[in-house]
Amino acid sequence: MKEVYYRSPEKSVCADVIPFFENGEFKLFYLRDYRDWENCGEGCPWCLLTTKDLVNYVDHGPVLLRGTKEEQDLYVFTGSIIKHNDEYVIFYTGHNPHLRRQGLPEQKILKATSKDLLHWEKDKSFVFEAPSYLEMHDFRDPFVYFDEERKEYGMLIAARLKNQNHTTSKGVTLVAYSKDLVKWDLQKEPFYYPHAYFTHECPDLFKMGDWYYLIFSEFTDKIATTYRMSKSINGPWISPMVNTFDGHAFYAAKSYLDDKGRRILFGWNPIKNFEKDHDFWQWGGNIIPHEIIQKENGELVVRCPEEIRNAFTKDYEIKETHRLGKVEVKENKFVIGEEGLSQIEFNELPQMCKLEVKFKINDYKGDFGVLLRYFNNGDNFYKIKIEPRFNRVAMDMWPRRDGNLPMEADTERYLNLKVGEENTLLAIIKGSVLEVYINDEVAMSSRMFDTKEGKFGLYALNTGVEFKDLKVKELHE
Repeated sequence: MKEVYYRSPEKSVCADVIPFFENGEFKLFYLRDYRDWENCGEGCPWCLLTTKDLVNYVDHGPVLLRGTKEEQDLYVFTGSIIKHNDEYVIFYTGHNPHLRRQGLPEQKILKATSKDLLHWEKDKSFVFEAPSYLEMHDFRDPFVYFDEERKEYGMLIAARLKNQNHTTSKGVTLVAYSKDLVKWDLQKEPFYYPHAYFTHECPDLFKMGDWYYLIFSEFTDKIATTYRMSKSINGPWISPMVNTFDGHAFYAAKSYLDDKGRRILFGWNPIKNFEKDHDFWQWGGNIIPHEIIQKENGELVVRCPEEIRNAFTKDYEIKETHRLGKVEVKENKFVIGEEGLSQIEFNELPQMCKLEVKFKINDYKGDFGVLLRYFNNGDNFYKIKIEPRFNRVAMDMWPRRDGNLPMEADTERYLNLKVGEENTLLAIIKGSVLEVYINDEVAMSSRMFDTKEGKFGLYALNTGVEFKDLKVKELHE
């Protein structure tokens, strides 16, 4: 059966993805959080998920197993995989909160090897821990690559400096070098140190064209996966105006090239506590792939991979059910809005579907967008809300988490629209998961937990918008 936006079985969730590509197939190692200590015990292994098309997945279950409460790797946390000669090598974070209470490092970098990606042997002789000038409990997320300039291996490490004034500014990306993947020389000079974040989680490094890109995730400022760019692997690293790929609901993302030369970025759309709209975001959820695109100026944007877009081929009949305010309909064109609220409502959407529509704006006033799960005559709904005057798209819902906020602030994405120009909106829905792409360069991930049914529609508030070519398609089994 076809599957998009994979989530591990039963209560468990998928967390940080460590991607690898070989023999026409993505090998996606991911952290499985069982969310069920009573039946599954404490700790977190790496599982292996394989896919040839980002739609059909095979979960091979745990392959890099968690340790005991007495061992360093009770939680097998983020790392990276590299092929060395005829052997696969994983460097990973061994995390154990029980060790902190004993005055021992909570985190160390560990190593495992395999011949087939399925069966892994932990190298008990390899332990890499924080030196004395770093905080001992934050030394993790190793990303190993081959440095073509130095002709040796590099390892990026997320760490925290000691003796700094501000707790939230100690985060640093360090680098170590090795000729044999055994002995590592940690450089004291930071690879990247912006004095801005608690830590730089899940680093990733690659070159595209003339530019090098450093990706990491941070929870100090926006809670997002962000990137920096440089013409040199040694920096200086600069931040573009829009330095994130998505919002809060896309985190800990890492990338890998496929055999088509595309770089796919794998993050996760988190669930919320008790899977309720107004509760707190949690760690882990569904795996979300975005395709990275490089603009002419070197900046990066993302779009929906074609395999996911093209998987939805079964036509779904759209039936109009109600109009409010000023709505003109001609064939598949909808001219909506003026002063006040105008909207057109249609029948209920399938639980898994693709929605596409084109639109043009008349001015920079008001807001407009797509209504989802419009229920109880509008007492419950979700909105893909576009506000040209604020250069943003965001998720909105009713009832709101906070009645004073006109949107879900943690989903907000920068969007620059021009009057009279045609734009495209693509939305992929799978149960509570919502993935939105505008103009194949702006992505917004979100969730819809509480309201599970209801109509969809198009609306405009205090502005006029022309929508056309509205299509809904289901996944073809």
